[in-house]
Amino acid sequence: MDLKQVLYGIERELATGDGVAYRRHLIDDAIVIVPGQRLDKQQTIAAIDASPGWDEVELDDETMLDLGNGSAQLAYRFRGRRGQDFRYEALMGSTYVRREGEWKLAFHQQTPLG
Repeated sequence: MDLKQVLYGIERELATGDGVAYRRHLIDDAIVIVPGQRLDKQQTIAAIDASPGWDEVELDDETMLDLGNGSAQLAYRFRGRRGQDFRYEALMGSTYVRREGEWKLAFHQQTPLG
């Protein structure tokens, strides 16, 4: 499996997972930017655990930039659905670093569309 597949596998796990996935994949000093908020790792985990989760998730236009020295940047379009009425679409970016042999999320930002 190449690096892009590995990192997008983590992104999909995070998009469909609960706080356990975020606890496992975020570095301790991670920064997560969501509409109107900047969250640290613990705040992100709490927000995810309080969320009802997505019924449907789609990641499109997936790109990756290998930054070298054990780091990489992802950029993609996210579409999610909860129930019949709530839909969310955003451009997303994630920065990963390799720590102790594992890829970890260091920074994530969402820019809502529409």
